[in-house]
Amino acid sequence: MNLNPLNPTSGTVCILAGGQSRRMGRSKPSVELRGRPFIEWVKRAAQSIGWPVLVIDHDQIKGLGPLGGIDTALKKTTTDLLLFLSCDMPLVDTGVFQLLIRQLRATDKGVFPVIDGYVGFPFLLRRSAWTHLTDCLNTDTRSLQALAAKSVARRWKVPTILVPSLRNINTPQDLLAAEAWFDQQDAMRSVMMIKGLSIRRDSIPILSEIHWTVKKGEQWVVLGANGSGKTSLLSAITGYMTPTEGHLWALGKKYGRSDWRQLRKRIGLVSSSIRQMMAETEPALHTIASGRDAIIDTWGSPSKSDLTAARKILRLVECEYLSDRPWAVLSQGERQRILIGRALMARPELLILDEPCAGLDPVARERFLEFIERLGNDPSGPTLVLVTHHVEEITPVFTHVIMIREGKVLARGPRKQTLNSKNLSETFQANIKLRSNGERLNAIITL
Repeated sequence: MNLNPLNPTSGTVCILAGGQSRRMGRSKPSVELRGRPFIEWVKRAAQSIGWPVLVIDHDQIKGLGPLGGIDTALKKTTTDLLLFLSCDMPLVDTGVFQLLIRQLRATDKGVFPVIDGYVGFPFLLRRSAWTHLTDCLNTDTRSLQALAAKSVARRWKVPTILVPSLRNINTPQDLLAAEAWFDQQDAMRSVMMIKGLSIRRDSIPILSEIHWTVKKGEQWVVLGANGSGKTSLLSAITGYMTPTEGHLWALGKKYGRSDWRQLRKRIGLVSSSIRQMMAETEPALHTIASGRDAIIDTWGSPSKSDLTAARKILRLVECEYLSDRPWAVLSQGERQRILIGRALMARPELLILDEPCAGLDPVARERFLEFIERLGNDPSGPTLVLVTHHVEEITPVFTHVIMIREGKVLARGPRKQTLNSKNLSETFQANIKLRSNGERLNAIITL
């Protein structure tokens, strides 16, 4: 997008990139953020304006700080207007440039942004400011504050929402803060994000360096043998097992900084552990209604509104006929559907199915998987995460796979590229060949 309302030839963008950062231990332009040097971040922002971009990587006169870079830029350019950027501001928002240019309409001098009472980068100067720059250098007042004052430039108070994008990254701590800011932005756009997650108990590694992001619109399968760490991973996601290292976000909330008890209401979980805790005399309708607050064996009766909502969910999970039947007489397949209905009662954004087909006969399993396929294709339904060790249970609705072996991620990515005989054999440490069965897969094992 071209942000410049002026003549495209009237200005030059100058990036000050000279000098060594003692605190970073290297030149600022070479410092990397998310695998890209600072200078590449700033260049990309600069190019959005549509003006020529000039990188000042060494000053013609040393020891003058930022004024040395400004002096060099004025000597190397001919345009009337110059926009100055600093190479240690890789997060700069291009929207700031547009706002600066708008401020220029009210002055013929220049525009400096102001944060906490001090001027800083990025700023606009007219070529006429060269005289004031020379005055600063001759009087030994070599600071941006002095230049802004002598040039009688317009001071523009930066809106609070844009302040983070003008953050200078001068120290390793600043760099860590910038990485954390990016992580939070990524997490806000994701259903779930795990970064460097490790769990150890009594010096025994259970999970090691797990990296995993579930984006909106994706449906995931977690594949792994018994004892591979699948259950521990689920326990960490649902807040029942504290990580030893790493970071975990779910639905935009970070573990350790949010109330995970409240967050659990937005994360549905269907597992054998929950199935075993249900009251045997409780009718199916009440079991579903109890999902409103994620409570098992509640006191009293559900409210009228909760029962009305539970009846709608009974229809959704195709179990209206089970409304009054107690838990004790339900089949395994019926119980799994009721538990999914219970999880849906809280309108979760993420639904985790932990080996939901365990104990189902072949016919019940296929009926259940058909139901999951319909649920996954519902645009208003939750994101699904299916935990299993049977590839036969992976229906077409699942788009991605993460494969775990001995607490480590062996492979992850789109299902069609990731789920293959090689990865499956390594995951289960056996000779396994995958065979297509329509839109599903079968595993052929050679012992």
